[in-house]
Amino acid sequence: LDWTRHDVPNLSPWIQFAKNFDYSTTQLGPMSAWPEHLRSAVVYSMSNPQPRIVLWGEERTFLYNEACIPLIQPKHPSSFGQPAAEAWADVYEGIGPLIDKAFDGQIMSLERLPVMMTRKDFVEESYFDFSLLPVMGPDGRPCGVLDEVVETTKTVRSERRRQSMLVLTKHIAEASSLDKLWSAFLRGVDAAGHDVPYALLYAVQHRGSRSELADDDPEKCALVGTVGMPLYDGSVLQSFDLHACAEDGSVSAVTKACAEALNTKKEVIMTSKDGSLPSLLKHATPDRSYGGDEIRTAIVTPIISAIGDKRLGVLVFGLNPRTPYDQEYTMWTHLMTDVLTKTATLITMPEEQRRAQKVADEMNDSLVQQLRITTLQAERSEARFQRMAESTPIGMFYFQTNGMPVHVNDAYMEMLGVSGAKDAVRSPTELDWEDKIHPDDLPGVLECWRNIVETKGPATIEYRLKRPWQSVDKATGQVLTGDAWLMANGVPETDSDGNVTAVLGWLTDISLRKFSETLLAQRLEEALENKRQSENFIDMTSHEMRNPLSAILQSADSIVSTLTTSGMPILGESVTLSAETADEIIDAAQTVILCAQHQKRIVDDILTLSKLDAALLVISPDKVAPPGLVTKALKMYESEILRAGIEASMCVEASYNELAIDEVVVDSSRLLQVIINLLTNAIKFTMYSDQRKVRICLGASRERPADKQNGVTYIPERHARQAQMADADWGRGEQLYLQCSVGDTGRGLSEEEMKLLFQRFSQASPKTYKQYGGSGLGLFISRELCELQGGQIGVSSGNGKTTFSFFVKVRRWVAETESEVSAERSRKVRTPSVSATPVMYERRGSTFLSDESSGQSGASAPDENLHVLVVEDNVINQRVMSKQLRRAGCTVHVANHGLECLDFLQTSIFCVDQKATTPTPLSVILLDLEMPTMDGLECIRHIREQQTNGKIRSHVPVIAVTANARSEQISAALAAGMDSVVTKPFRIPELLPQMKAL
Repeated sequence: LDWTRHDVPNLSPWIQFAKNFDYSTTQLGPMSAWPEHLRSAVVYSMSNPQPRIVLWGEERTFLYNEACIPLIQPKHPSSFGQPAAEAWADVYEGIGPLIDKAFDGQIMSLERLPVMMTRKDFVEESYFDFSLLPVMGPDGRPCGVLDEVVETTKTVRSERRRQSMLVLTKHIAEASSLDKLWSAFLRGVDAAGHDVPYALLYAVQHRGSRSELADDDPEKCALVGTVGMPLYDGSVLQSFDLHACAEDGSVSAVTKACAEALNTKKEVIMTSKDGSLPSLLKHATPDRSYGGDEIRTAIVTPIISAIGDKRLGVLVFGLNPRTPYDQEYTMWTHLMTDVLTKTATLITMPEEQRRAQKVADEMNDSLVQQLRITTLQAERSEARFQRMAESTPIGMFYFQTNGMPVHVNDAYMEMLGVSGAKDAVRSPTELDWEDKIHPDDLPGVLECWRNIVETKGPATIEYRLKRPWQSVDKATGQVLTGDAWLMANGVPETDSDGNVTAVLGWLTDISLRKFSETLLAQRLEEALENKRQSENFIDMTSHEMRNPLSAILQSADSIVSTLTTSGMPILGESVTLSAETADEIIDAAQTVILCAQHQKRIVDDILTLSKLDAALLVISPDKVAPPGLVTKALKMYESEILRAGIEASMCVEASYNELAIDEVVVDSSRLLQVIINLLTNAIKFTMYSDQRKVRICLGASRERPADKQNGVTYIPERHARQAQMADADWGRGEQLYLQCSVGDTGRGLSEEEMKLLFQRFSQASPKTYKQYGGSGLGLFISRELCELQGGQIGVSSGNGKTTFSFFVKVRRWVAETESEVSAERSRKVRTPSVSATPVMYERRGSTFLSDESSGQSGASAPDENLHVLVVEDNVINQRVMSKQLRRAGCTVHVANHGLECLDFLQTSIFCVDQKATTPTPLSVILLDLEMPTMDGLECIRHIREQQTNGKIRSHVPVIAVTANARSEQISAALAAGMDSVVTKPFRIPELLPQMKAL
């Protein structure tokens, strides 16, 4: 979140400083009134880990981020928010023109720009790379400058010293005597410039010749040359006696320091800070001291021969007043004096020894140089790793085996909830990690620690802390809270003997991940609960709607059967009921049936929709003749077609006949469902037209039908699906595309109305529902069923004519060997699709298209051999079903629940231990599922268990009669032991064939 606009928790101390700064006293004004481009520049700069500076407005208001603090040192925080010309008056004269050019819109890039800054209590020579980038305002003009700063001071100093050392070694390499060496060395030092503001070189003189060495003690040191100071200046000491230095306490500080260095063979450092630096050594020529800066430090170094420790001279030199005497500067001065000392040693030794010593020194120098380079690289690597460890967001730790910390970084402390400034000294209490862990997770962490130490292998563990976790959702600004979670990875460190000496590892804050997982689990649980409740609601609704529908249909069947069966009393001569009245009663009964069928279609659509939403709808292929399927659909809706006065017909196109198709493998129930949906739509829209015709055409092709074929525009697929035809159930026949179109002479559809088709709960227009009814699900379900079978559906329409067309993938049926069929059936037991076929009633006397599977208009022929046990808790359903079965010629017994069913079985012919003298015949049981005392599933399990145990002598045929129509519920019934499942509502003429088949 933008902390300049919002209150954001857990801000770093620096961001809090920047946010709480009183900007109203500056040209910027209060933060609440800042423009958007200023907010963006400030937020970007403050969050950048590299040094960044913002200069804003005419006063060049100076803002900087936390990474700049080490660069500007004493000017923090006084310079924050101040005009740059005031805050940086000492350097603004040099950088001001560059800033002005950037404000003019120029991008300024400068490398190694020298800047003399006051840092560490003195003016320091510094070098920077600057990239000044203009920040454009809303008017397209620069209103600020973003300065990307990179300090290159160390790089510039290192290169300069390396060059001066090359010059020095080049000069002294030519020296063949001490006198020439002194002169060559001073010439080389002269090239060092500001790094050696001045140098005084004294040579030790012995008794006798000035340049001849003796074995006795030296007595005098004479000045042989200077750099940065006049040679014969009266203030410069020309010579001094070493013995006098030891005896006379009034000698100068320079003399005393030289004597001390020669006697102790160690360098002496004199500084202004401790008062040891005499005024003589505080000044150098202006060209070597930045125009006359006072020298603050001088070094006195003895020149001692490596052979016999003979004292050859002493070197006094000053240090750069604008550079700290750090490790790199120290190494460079030591290297300079080492080169001088070793060269002097070589010159003073005999020739043969000199050559040997030279070779040894070269080898030693090489090794020393390599060691120094390696040491420097190691130190830099360690420093780099230290910076990385301190700046990384991952917690790092190094512990003893007893759990005591050796080192931890700041991220580790922050994760444990320990607040405080960086590099603060931490108490043992703060570092006690056991005290920070949640009590429930502490035993697991301790066990993990023991495993690392004992098994000597790495380990990972996730655990909670006592402190809570809090964050802010960047999208909504909502505060998120939960448990603080960490993931720890530990690795043992072993010694040469394989013993664990320490444990190092890393901590990662996984609180957000755990919060997300918890939230996801909660939402998943809520979704599953919602799904369960939805399924329960649909099951309950379906059950409550289907249960009475069976009674409605069977009662209406009974009325019609009573009126239409010859010889019934109501049609006798003694009854005064007129033929017209009888027709009205029959018509009313048929209307009841049609309404019940309409209600059932809506229930079936809702169930199919729920399966589609849950991706549970399964395509179950079987063998079928497509023309027969269309004939069946027309036969089922014969009564509605006749009532509406519609001329219905079917045609088989030439494309179908050319492919010589006999039977195909397809999910016939789903295909029939699509045909029925389109047929019922055609009937609804045609029944009020002047011309009433409905025509169903069948076609086929080897290639996928193209769009706009026969004027039909196919609807694009909602999802990319693949028709699952690789299963063995589909057979090995040729893959084809079966096409079917349903045309009518209804009122037609406009372009706008066609756009609304095939959507969930959508109809062509609001008037459609008022005039024709329906749920708006039929076309949507048809679209889904077509796409599930690798096809598409579309429509074309005009005034007085509408055609719905669809195609699906099928395979030509090819007969298999009986062994293959048996093997496949034993391999896989499939759950049959729940038929979406509505139960239809025929008018009497109809000679419409015939179909063997449809129910007959009258009662079934009596069958005296069927003895049926109806197990049903609903008294109305029980009475109506029994009456219809008896009328069909069956002997009927009833039971109110599963326990009564089991009791009846004990008296039937199936019972082995028969106590009754005359066992009751029994052909089949019609068993409801949801009943009190004992439900149908429990009852069938008892029956099959008794069969297994031998208490029942043979298989008892049982048909489940239920209003639970979901495929999972049907599968559960079959798995429990049912022979077949019939879903309510059903008609007795359609149930009898199944009863006889068992």
